[in-house]
Amino acid sequence: MTKMNFSEKLVFAYTCIVVIPLFILVITAMGVIRKSRVEELESSSEGLILENYETVKKNIETFSRFEQLVNSNGTLTLFFTIPERSNEEEIINTMISETTMLERTLETVPNIYGLRVFSDNPLVPERWPIFMNSSRTNLSALERWEYGYTADYLGNLGSLKFESVCTTRRMEKNHHEIGYIQIAMKTSDYFPFLFKTINSFNNDYVFREVLNPQTNKMELVPVTNKLIEQVQRPLPETLLNQFYGEVYHRVHGSPKTSGKLILHNKNDRRYSTWIRVPDMDIILLHTVASESISRELFWIQSGILAGLIITVFLLYFLVRYLTGRLMARVYVLIGGMKQVQKGKLEFPIPVTGNDEVTEAQKTFNKMIDQLKNQIEEIKHEQQLIADTEMKAMQNQINAHFLYNALETIKMQAVIAGEADVEESINVLGKLMHYCLRWRVHEVTLEQEVDYIRSYIYLLNIRNDYVISLETEIQSQYKDIVIAKMSLQPLVENAFFYAVEPLGKDAVIRVYTEEGPEYDRIWLCVRDFGPGIPKEKLEQIHAYLEDDLYERDSNGSIGLKNIQQRLTAFYGKDFRMKIDSHEGEGTLIKIPVPRNGGIVR
Repeated sequence: MTKMNFSEKLVFAYTCIVVIPLFILVITAMGVIRKSRVEELESSSEGLILENYETVKKNIETFSRFEQLVNSNGTLTLFFTIPERSNEEEIINTMISETTMLERTLETVPNIYGLRVFSDNPLVPERWPIFMNSSRTNLSALERWEYGYTADYLGNLGSLKFESVCTTRRMEKNHHEIGYIQIAMKTSDYFPFLFKTINSFNNDYVFREVLNPQTNKMELVPVTNKLIEQVQRPLPETLLNQFYGEVYHRVHGSPKTSGKLILHNKNDRRYSTWIRVPDMDIILLHTVASESISRELFWIQSGILAGLIITVFLLYFLVRYLTGRLMARVYVLIGGMKQVQKGKLEFPIPVTGNDEVTEAQKTFNKMIDQLKNQIEEIKHEQQLIADTEMKAMQNQINAHFLYNALETIKMQAVIAGEADVEESINVLGKLMHYCLRWRVHEVTLEQEVDYIRSYIYLLNIRNDYVISLETEIQSQYKDIVIAKMSLQPLVENAFFYAVEPLGKDAVIRVYTEEGPEYDRIWLCVRDFGPGIPKEKLEQIHAYLEDDLYERDSNGSIGLKNIQQRLTAFYGKDFRMKIDSHEGEGTLIKIPVPRNGGIVR
């Protein structure tokens, strides 16, 4: 593929300057149109779902009024409680009058499909289809709300056995259960919106919230029957799962009572609104398919994009023609850049004209001069670095001189037969040899522990009490590579702050510990001294949390230095832990990678 030259790129850039804002304008306009149409659909969906909600609430209130009517009938409830106190004539008159009253009330509310009152007392006579005995059917097994309910116990009264929404509730008198009230309404009357189709893009659904005893989770079960299926498209399982996730899986805090969402599956995209009816444990859902606006928006977008493409081509060729005549001096500037790329800084490019290109030529020549100056500065800095390295080498030579002198003294002790002095000098020599190798920043864990043993050995020579070093290093971690001088400063701190103030025999433990983290182990140093006061420990934690680089002012290696090296070698996630309680001692834990090595 042939690369574009500078003029072609410039033409392309000029074209984009015009085209991009135009393109953004078109995209924005399309977004506004789409947003407007979507808001219109959502508003329509929200209005319909509220209308459906009001219908259901009205039916609930109707059921509640009938329940209140029966429960507030003192004559009826008293009769159900103690029918044996009435003679046969009183029983007959009571049943006739109460039946007549309820039947007349039902005539005023034609939507109520059935009202049945069940008595627990077998002495109360039945008067169908209003009054019946509780033994007719297992009423206790019914839910408070039943959907698609058919009163099979009514025998051959087929006109009262259609599928219905039914509620069965207990009757009470003085806190004693005396029977049941069962109120029913045909499903088509209770949920009329399920039986009408506005158009092929609008759909209404009702879902029951059912607790699955096996999973102890709520599930959504659609309310449906053969008549509903004839006018309603079932919600695909994929969209149902999305809706289920919106209602339950994304709940934080109290469950949501309503919401909006977009259900989508391949080309099936529906703007949906839902609302919960807590009194019935159901959810109403209304969906509006996006197919109607999708077709309209597709043709609008296609026409605008076609016009935009034609405009882009016309602009490109026009700008190319005009720009080609203005590029001669620019190519001179490009030629100068190629010379600089080859390292030739001796020849500045000629400056001609009096326009923007002229300014570019002058700037280019100034840049060449600056490059020459910077090259000279870099040479000077490299010289300074070389001098510094030479001084460092001299310091290293002086340190080696001290080490060699110590070896000479050791040989004198051997000749004099001073075995203790020889051993002490030998241990001190090992310590110095370990410390002097500062160009080596990485050691094995076993080497660091050997150094600590030598350090404790010398401390025990100096003091009149014994410091016991207990080490528990798992064999698989002895050869892991750690930063040099990671543990020795912690042992030194344990001596100065926990052992020396007490001035008696003490124990310092050095061991490895595996934590829950899969990528690291912990190197632990524990003493059994007086511990750190709470206020002081908080100050230390705050000091270590500050990642600002800081040198140890006294020349020693402190906690801050160790944390800085942990951060530099392994990353900010590797932070030491300090646990201390007064009177119980102090535990310091350092994290290192489980597989060893320093992260670069």
